[in-house]
Parts: sequence; C-alpha cells; structure tokens
Amino acid sequence: MIFNTAWFLVFFATFYVVFHLVPTARLRFLYVLAASAVFHYHFAGLAGVRPIIVMGVVTYVVGLTLPRLPSGTRVRSLAFAAGLLVPVLGLVFYKYRELLLGSLATVKNSPALAAWSPRSAGPALPLAISFFTFEFVHYLTDVHRGSSPIRNPLKFAFFTIFFPSIVSGPIKRFQPFLAQVEDGLSRPSLERSLSGAAQVLLGFFKKLVVADAAAAFVELLERYPSPNRATVATMIFLLSVRILFDFSGYSDIAIGLGRLIGLELPPNFRFPYAARNISEFWRRWHMSLSSWIRDYVYVPLGGGHTSTPRKALNLAVTMFICGLWHGPAWHFGLWGLYHGAGLAVHGLWERSAFSRRIAPHRGTHLLGIVVTDVFVAYGWLLFFYPVPSVVRYSRILLGLPEAP
Repeated sequence: MIFNTAWFLVFFATFYVVFHLVPTARLRFLYVLAASAVFHYHFAGLAGVRPIIVMGVVTYVVGLTLPRLPSGTRVRSLAFAAGLLVPVLGLVFYKYRELLLGSLATVKNSPALAAWSPRSAGPALPLAISFFTFEFVHYLTDVHRGSSPIRNPLKFAFFTIFFPSIVSGPIKRFQPFLAQVEDGLSRPSLERSLSGAAQVLLGFFKKLVVADAAAAFVELLERYPSPNRATVATMIFLLSVRILFDFSGYSDIAIGLGRLIGLELPPNFRFPYAARNISEFWRRWHMSLSSWIRDYVYVPLGGGHTSTPRKALNLAVTMFICGLWHGPAWHFGLWGLYHGAGLAVHGLWERSAFSRRIAPHRGTHLLGIVVTDVFVAYGWLLFFYPVPSVVRYSRILLGLPEAP
C-alpha cells in the first residue's frame, strides 16, 4: 500500500503545508499538478512514466481531433478506434502479455513459447495502468459522443495524474472533476478539511487494522493441515471482510486526500453487503468501476434492451472483462463470469410471476440480503485462489472427500 509508506507520509505532510502557503488558485492548481508528477515519477520511475505519457499524448491529440471530423463519418470512427487502441493495447501488452502468451504456449504445446518469459524479457507493469486506461477510454468515448474535449493540456494532465486517485481510484469522469478547477484550485473550508482528514483516518483504520488483520488470519487458516467445513467457512467470511475493508479503505484515503485539497472524488462503496440482490450489490460495490463497466462495455454491447440470450452474453462478456481487470489470471475472469451468471439469473427471477407475488411479503428483504451475501462470499474464493484450490475448498464445504 503506497499511502502508508514513509516516503508518502513525508511527501504529503510537506506538500500540504506548502499547499496552504501558495497564494492564488491558479498557482495551487499548478502546484498540485507538479506534486502529482513527482508522486508518479517516484513510484513508477522513468520506465513506468514513459508509456503513460505516450498513451496520454495520443488520447489528448485524438480528443482534440474528433470534434473537427464530421459526426457519423468513417474517418471519425477510424480516428476514435485508433485512439482507443493505443491505451487498450498498452494495457494488454504490459499487464496481460504473460497470461496470454503462457496460455497460448499451453494450447499450442510450444516449448519455444513456454521458454520465453515475458515477465523477465519485457518491461515491467507501469503504475496504475489499468486506471489510466479506463479514464482514457472514458474520455475519448465521451468526446466521440459529443462532450467538449479538454483543450488545455495542463488540465488534461491534471485529470490524468491527480495523485490521490492514481493508484486505486476511484475512477474519475473528466467533466465533474475538472469543473471543480475551472478557475484554479481554491483552499478547502475548515469543515471540508476536517471531513477529509476523518475519511483518511477511517481509510487507514479499515486497511491497516481490519483488512490486514483479516488477511493475517486467512494466512493462518491456509496453513491449517486438515481444514474442515468450519475452517473453510471462516476463511470465506474473513476474505469477505478483508476485501471490503481493503478496497473501501483505499478509496476512503483517496477521497479524503482529495477533499483535503478541496476536490471531491466519486464515492466508491455504499454498504454493499446490505444489498438485497446481486444487481443492487454491483450498484453499491466499487461504484466507479461498476458504472464505468456499465457505460463503456455493457451498454455499447446492447445492454439489457435485447433478447434474453443476448443479454446473458452481454453480461458474461462485461463481467469477464471486469474480472480480468482486477488481475492477469484466469481465475479473475472466472470470478467475473460467476457474477455475470448471477446477474443473468437475477434478471430472469425479477421477470418471473413468482418473484412479483412474494415481493411484498415481510422477510423477503432480509432473505435477499442473506442469499446475496452467501453468493458473493463464495465468489471471493474464485477471486483470491486458482481453480484447483477453489475445487478443494468447495469439496470440503460440501463434505466430500478431497481429491487424491
């Protein structure tokens, strides 16, 4: 976790003192931009900064070009597609090349491919390239759909490398974010500063106390020589606690840091384990990611305004991409497909006559929360472990003998 490193704590303390000494809103804007560049360079290095600069410059130039091309023409569509390809292919190359080449080597049974190690032969993964890619894709898509592009390169850079949200989000939308710095960056009020500080402290508590303690207990249970049903059930519960407080803790720190500077980042978690169904869960869980996936993958595929089989396919593709976004391993994709199947089944259930009959009855909300939490909790096994381990833990849960 970057936010609890000694370098960052000294960096932010120094940055924040100077921030309040900067005399004008425009200079504060430039100061935060410069601090964001220092932050990114320190943690990513020159090799990690270069590809982001290339992706950013291409995105900025294409964004300026699109409105000058006639709407609905082939040349505009080609320019838009070319602009999208640069960050997307950059993400695939840096983050997924090892996964894809390793899988290809297995399928082709090629010793030459298997012997080539992308991790050692290729460049390292740039810092937060997934978040950069999502924000670049959002920006170009919205400009292609008619939004005004960012003409000021400094504002584009500010949107791109604003340091509180660089590492783990939330994923920003450029229109509401940059509207806050239209005339520079004002000092936050005392009330907003105190609110930001409280959210930062809450985030550190979630991450360092709750999430890390849950992770330590999970590690102890993983080493248990003869796990039983109670052991695995406890592991699943602790994994559910760990991931919620880890992700939401990081988000709270980022949102709080932004508020200390006078900027609001989008909310990311809203009591997701209180959701009454899987669809509501995804409206409460990692909300900036969920809304991005909906707006820039699910809706362009056709969304839910299509036949039932096509809707199920759209959900499968969308959630598979959502799963792989979390990490370059197939079990993340399977976790996404698992949730895609859950969303498809929930859609069928909502349209059923039986669902409408029991909806007004007492207890259905509580039952819905329990069923949703059990479904989500079991899915964390797929998120954290490769398939053989998931099969092993599942057999233990079902009381079946372990496979030889």
